[in-house]
Amino acid sequence: MTQPLPPHGLALTRLGEVPGVEHAAARTFCLETIKEFYGFDYRPDWHADLDSLLLPAEGNHYSAHHRGAFWTLRAPGGEILATGGIRHLGWKPNIPPMFPGRYPRPEDVTSLWRVYVRKDQRGRGLGRWLTALCEDEAIRLGFDRMYLHATADAAATIAFWNAMGYADIGTIDDSTHFDKALTS
Repeated sequence: MTQPLPPHGLALTRLGEVPGVEHAAARTFCLETIKEFYGFDYRPDWHADLDSLLLPAEGNHYSAHHRGAFWTLRAPGGEILATGGIRHLGWKPNIPPMFPGRYPRPEDVTSLWRVYVRKDQRGRGLGRWLTALCEDEAIRLGFDRMYLHATADAAATIAFWNAMGYADIGTIDDSTHFDKALTS
């Protein structure tokens, strides 16, 4: 499976195993997007995955060492326009008990995280493109199911995931949970 060219002449970067400036920039972009879209600041219990971007491969949730990946899409000028990543569901031990029997081996289920598109870039297909890229990589890594969750009161986000083929498997607390069977 070859990686498709990024849309609209943008530059795609898959973060490497050694943390550096690109990792820190991706983390900052995600935290700024969270603040803008959801209205809350950094919380270590909610953003440990973003903190892990700054760690060596053994501690990075998104490292190839853990069958994960994280990408940035950048404009020709270098600014990050979008991000997305996959990591196995074992990093979120609170999720499988919410859905008894659905994820008996969470480390064998991939999960989609931090698909964020800068506000002025939405509607250009970047989120769709990144999601397809993440799904293709998950299949390449041997996963056959993708999990994700979104804030339950974000109607546009819920509609986006439904349009991408993700099934709503339940709303618990303030999150709507989705998954999708992946096919090659």
